[in-house]
Amino acid sequence: MQVGDLVTYTFQGKRWREGLSVDVGLIVETGKWTGNADVKVLWMGSGAAATEAITQKSDHLKVLV
Repeated sequence: MQVGDLVTYTFQGKRWREGLSVDVGLIVETGKWTGNADVKVLWMGSGAAATEAITQKSDHLKVLV
């Protein structure tokens, strides 16, 4: 995963393939953080974007193609 990739949670991959709504985030930074997190993601919520990036473990995310 690289800065600029659009991602969703791995468990929502099937919903994405079926054309249903999923949580979508933008990777804004990579590195190492507490709890084995290795990316920072700006998530898009219902109608509003997050105001700050949230650290996430990339193993739990899937790049949207």
